[in-house]
Amino acid sequence: MNAMVLGLALFFGVHALPLLAGVRQRLIEVLGRWFYLGLFSLGSLTGLSLVVQGYQQIGAQRLWPAVEFGRPLAIALMPLALILIIAAYLPTFIKRKVRHPMLLGVALWAAVHLLANGDLASTLLFAPFLAYALLDMLLSKVRKTLIPVRSPQLVYDILAVIFGLMAYSALLLSHGRLFGAALL
Repeated sequence: MNAMVLGLALFFGVHALPLLAGVRQRLIEVLGRWFYLGLFSLGSLTGLSLVVQGYQQIGAQRLWPAVEFGRPLAIALMPLALILIIAAYLPTFIKRKVRHPMLLGVALWAAVHLLANGDLASTLLFAPFLAYALLDMLLSKVRKTLIPVRSPQLVYDILAVIFGLMAYSALLLSHGRLFGAALL
């Protein structure tokens, strides 16, 4: 569990930097944009790696019985979560209409997984992601993005849907091998 806690602290610590007024911009000025993005990515990936290691080390300790409709709800809503996450990185109309598609997708992913699972490892994994996504949506101000902004085009919305459904299909088929809980 120590690896998971350390990984979550690292991942969310890195992601909290942009929420602190001026800290991100100051780091970019000092380090340069690409070095900052590299360190941000390295910290995020290291944190996620530790989270995965920690998740695998935690036993199957049941905290509460999973909600009966949790699994079907997760299967039904995960395509939307993945489409939102992908749409956040493309010049889509989805991104123009939905203020925070990435955070909304992450919140949806975490919420449906919390409903579908009642074990300690899942709670330690999904609850912080849900809390962070909701808090970030509440606290975030419009800030200059580091991702180039282009005018939305319908083709990118179509691509977000296609890639979201492809990612969902891959996860649906490999969920058992990757996470120990087969869905099909």
